[in-house]
Amino acid sequence: MLRATAFALIMIGVVSGTSEASGLTATQTVELATRSVDATGQERLTYERAEDVAPGEQVRYRIAYVNDGANAAENVTLVMPVPAEMVLVEGSVETAGSTVRFSTDGGARFDARADLKIDDAGTLRPARGDEITHIQWQFDDPIAPTQSGAISFDAVLK
Repeated sequence: MLRATAFALIMIGVVSGTSEASGLTATQTVELATRSVDATGQERLTYERAEDVAPGEQVRYRIAYVNDGANAAENVTLVMPVPAEMVLVEGSVETAGSTVRFSTDGGARFDARADLKIDDAGTLRPARGDEITHIQWQFDDPIAPTQSGAISFDAVLK
């Protein structure tokens, strides 16, 4: 088992953000996913702060943000790495009114998920979830004063 705090430390400091206004603050959490079935038979995921994570368990990396400034934060871009020990869960990225792009090369280049390709011995193929190294959120609109939200993705420990 690995400690979730180790995953959090990997993420802190690598998260980057740019904007044309100060006052945007963010808080990162790592949460363990628990599966259950509700009264209608639908599977549900609930999340609580992760302490220990075992291989095969799913976690959510989440950044909650708020604009505490007096002006709108414009041109906001946030980037989170996907730890090497984790495999991205397809379809789990929370967009929060942003354009999301993915990287397989340590964040040097970002593409839409459908366009993300790997050169495999001269043949291009779609990138797998375990090959994604970073996720980028480019916000479509300014983040107004007092506005808050969250971005996140789920991953499974290898």
